[in-house]
Amino acid sequence: MTQNIEEITATVQQSSQFIPNMVRSILNFVPEGRHTDLNLPLEYLLRVQKRKSVAFLISDFQAEGYLRNLRLVRKKHDLIAISITDPREYEFPDVGWMHLEDSETGGTLLIDTGDRKRVAHWTQLKIRESQDRKKQFYANGVDIIEVRTNQSLTQPLIRFFKMREKRH
Repeated sequence: MTQNIEEITATVQQSSQFIPNMVRSILNFVPEGRHTDLNLPLEYLLRVQKRKSVAFLISDFQAEGYLRNLRLVRKKHDLIAISITDPREYEFPDVGWMHLEDSETGGTLLIDTGDRKRVAHWTQLKIRESQDRKKQFYANGVDIIEVRTNQSLTQPLIRFFKMREKRH
């Protein structure tokens, strides 16, 4: 989801290929925009989907200002957040000076990866942000599935649905 709604996925179909096709569609999606606005899909869901439904919101959740709409959606729908994390955003190998570019804003940062104290501080900051986000989601009744780009996509999903099956 960028600053525009770029793709809308239809409701579940009675087909054994629906889930694999959905996952393939998500993994192959290339956004046109750069800036993420999570309010757009949340507001769209509130406006369009009148009956209670299960909705998945997939993002790195580094956007801001979407918690109000997240709460509103959660009151009406069963919202499940799938948080995508790329460890390369906060685990830096010691390679000296490294230029980092924010893919959404285009802003750059120059970091000395040899300065282990500064890298450790950055890593702790990112971990704390993730933990705070998770607490906010749970406090608002939103389940969260954490997926790392360097690990299996299926294992966290399977684990989540097994846990959910026991809960319901």
